[in-house]
Amino acid sequence: MRYWTERNKTVFADSAYQGQGEEVENKLGWSLSIVEREDEDSGFSVDPKRWIVERTFSWLGGWRRLTRDYERKTDSSETMVRAALLKIALNRLA
Repeated sequence: MRYWTERNKTVFADSAYQGQGEEVENKLGWSLSIVEREDEDSGFSVDPKRWIVERTFSWLGGWRRLTRDYERKTDSSETMVRAALLKIALNRLA
């Protein structure tokens, strides 16, 4: 089993994935947590956990090599994402 699957045990999803909790639990051994909207108004709203994902994708979009699927293997693509996030974290410390 890969390193990252041992650490991540909860998957956050929006209401479109309602009812798939058992399937995720049975196949992957993870728990599915549905993130509900805080307000009932229609239109754009920032969902609590989705904002973290969108912000991270925005940071990764600044890396030219990650804007397209240049890598042939998923391992090298995962390594590039980890390197990009490490550089972003180190820049925040400096």
